[in-house]
Amino acid sequence: MIASARLSGKDMFSERASLFSRKYFVMIVVYADETGTQGLRKGGKEPAPGVYGFMDVPEGWERFRGAWSAALKKYGVDYFHFRELNPLLRLNPGNPYFGWDNEKVDDFIYDMAIAASCGPTPFGGYVSIKALYGGRTDKEARDGSYAKSFEQFFNDFTNMMDCHFPNQKDKATFVFDDNENEQWIAILNSEIKKAKKRDRRIGEYSFIDAKSGRGMPCQASDLLAYVNRQQAETTFETGHYQKTRLLDLIISRNAFPKEHPRSMYAGYSDTDWTALIKMLRDDKKLKHTRDVAQGLGKQQYYPFRDNALLRLHMAQWVAKNPRLFL
Repeated sequence: MIASARLSGKDMFSERASLFSRKYFVMIVVYADETGTQGLRKGGKEPAPGVYGFMDVPEGWERFRGAWSAALKKYGVDYFHFRELNPLLRLNPGNPYFGWDNEKVDDFIYDMAIAASCGPTPFGGYVSIKALYGGRTDKEARDGSYAKSFEQFFNDFTNMMDCHFPNQKDKATFVFDDNENEQWIAILNSEIKKAKKRDRRIGEYSFIDAKSGRGMPCQASDLLAYVNRQQAETTFETGHYQKTRLLDLIISRNAFPKEHPRSMYAGYSDTDWTALIKMLRDDKKLKHTRDVAQGLGKQQYYPFRDNALLRLHMAQWVAKNPRLFL
């Protein structure tokens, strides 16, 4: 079971006080991160720029920090940053993941994803630069895609608040990973101003060092952003939605409304959820071994296609409400 920190009265006050904004105490806190905001890459590959985050109440974030810290401690590192897990960057002695092999990296990513899935609610917004601006790489195309990503991000915030926190009327605060790009900040200022007019629950924003203890939730948002960008890139390139991978399943645990069949996983205890994911990870490794033995090489693992238990879950859902899966 993932460890969690007990919340003392002092800690709770510190969290609320740190989010105090002259007029009100914030009840919902969002930690977010960006991805794919470098414009079209070499070869014109779709970067699917987006902004992703998690929302929760301050007490929930304290529990999250305990779980996240325990997962980091297991691997002897101080923070999670997806980009630094790149195989080439791991050759650098100054990299915190220096010398790690691919199996350890996979285990690390999955364990951090499980920690992120045990509490806060994920959401986000993304766009296709190619769909919006064709093959253009100019400033207007780049900045326009940023703005649209933020618009989608705040729209999804509204949807997820209505779904998961319907009785919450107080303003939420938004905390982003440190960013010194003045143009990016200007776009954020413009888009959040528009969003506030539409949804009064959207409050102020600030920046934080994601590598700090208080910034840990932004590390989870970095993971969420990377996983979703991978799917979005492929979706836009192929023109059709992609099957759910194991990481997609884990990170989206708390994303579904109660009436959706997949919300059943949010109802699992963290112990049962962790056991389910361990079973799926073992099943994935077994499938890989079999694929290699048959000369197929490493094939993608889709739990709702490749695992018997999750195939049963899907069959039951389709039989009960086929319109959800048309």
